[in-house]
This record gives sequence, structure tokens and C-alpha cells, in this order.
Amino acid sequence: MSSSAEPLPSTEEPPYGWDAFDERPAPEEMEFDSPAKEMRAVLRRYMSALREERARRRDAVEEVLAVAVDQAVLVAQLEDVLERHRGALADAGLDRVHRELRLVREQMLDALRGGGVTVEELRGRPLAEVSDRVEVLGWLHSDEYAAEVVAQVHDAVVRHRGTVVRLGRITVGAPPRDAGKHDESDEEEPQG
Repeated sequence: MSSSAEPLPSTEEPPYGWDAFDERPAPEEMEFDSPAKEMRAVLRRYMSALREERARRRDAVEEVLAVAVDQAVLVAQLEDVLERHRGALADAGLDRVHRELRLVREQMLDALRGGGVTVEELRGRPLAEVSDRVEVLGWLHSDEYAAEVVAQVHDAVVRHRGTVVRLGRITVGAPPRDAGKHDESDEEEPQG
């Protein structure tokens, strides 16, 4: 035996024994869930969480799409503004600025197209061709127009992956209603 011997375990009884515990009655009938039932409960929680996440994603996509559609309308309006003020910019020596703005506009349209959002060009097209996707705000009767065509675009038609998501708003150019009323022919007539 070694000099650093370990103390031997005590043979004394622990301070408490089985008699320290009270006996409780067991439930008459124990109900255990089968593994299949437990798995169904877990799968239900998973599917519920998945549905909630899909709904959040769908809402986020709809919100982003709404913003993209608004941006497409604004890009189309930017094109109109640039065209309308092209001469003034040239007279002020800002041809280069005009070109750069048109380039940025094209890049904006390319980014929108990348997401499936497109702007439909309407100006000069026959009314019959676009009437199912526009709201007519007014009419311009003039000798300048041989038939009913889109004279002005107030808001462009916007499509997402080919589906119209925003109707266009236009003014229609049409021939004079009456050959004897040329003095009133250039006035815009609101649709009513």
C-alpha cells in the first residue's frame, strides 16, 4: 500500500433513503403521442411559418414592383421633358448635358427591363390599337390629324413581363369634327 492512500468509502447509510420519498398515485391512463403525430405537429408549424414567409415575400415583391412601375412612368416623362427642351438646351450650349441625361435615362430603362418592367411607346399610334390599355383624358381636333391617334401621352403604359400593370393616360388627336368650325379646332375637349 502506498503512503498516500485514498480514504475508503464510508459504509454508513446516506442521510436519506427511499422512505424519504412520498409515493404518488400514477395517472390511470397515460397518453403518449406517436412519433407520426409529433411529426405532423412539427410539419404544421413549419408549413405555417413557410406560408407566413411567402406572404411577406409576396408583399415585398408587390411593393418593389409598385415602385418600379412608378419609376417607369417617371422615366417616360423624363424622355418627354428632354425632347421638349432639346432646342433650349442646345441654344444654351448644353448639348452634352442633354446627351448625358438621355444616356442615364436609357440606363434606367435597361435596369427596369432587367426586372421585366417595360414602357410602351404610344405617341402617334392609332387609338384603336391602344384603346384597351389607355384612359383618354381629352381630344384635340385639328387638320393636323387624318385619323384618331395618340397626340399626347400624360402617363405611359407600363407592363410587367407583358402584362399591363398601369394604364396609360393620353390625349387623342382627331380630324376636325366639322369643316365649318376651324376656329375652335385646336381647343382640347375633355372626355365626359
